Order: sequence, then C-alpha cells, then structure tokens
Amino acid sequence: MSVLYALAGLLIIAAVVSLVLSLLGVIVMGALRILPVVFVVLAAVFFLSGGRIDVRLPDKWRRK
Repeated sequence: MSVLYALAGLLIIAAVVSLVLSLLGVIVMGALRILPVVFVVLAAVFFLSGGRIDVRLPDKWRRK
C-alpha cells in the first residue's frame, strides 16, 4: 500500500510542477507577444521628446 501512496504523491507533485511550468510559459509568451508594442511605444516617446541618434564611424573605416 505504501508504494501506491508514494506513486500517488509523485503523480500529484508532477501535476503541480506541470501546472506551474505551463502557467510560466503562458506568462512568458504573453510578455514576448507584447514586446514589439513596447518597443514602438518607447521609440515614439524617445523621438517625440526630441531624441536624436548620432552615429559616428571611426576614421579608419572611411574609404580612401
């Protein structure tokens, strides 16, 4: 009987772990799904507040 109790306990633990990992996967996928929207909003705020991008290349990269 103790083997059956141990097996039932392991099955319950496995179910809880599976449920927790599934919920974490849903949360991560939701965060990844809204990530492009967050980037667009941050870029809009940056440029609307007067942000500028200045790219300076090293002199040795220039063609002669």
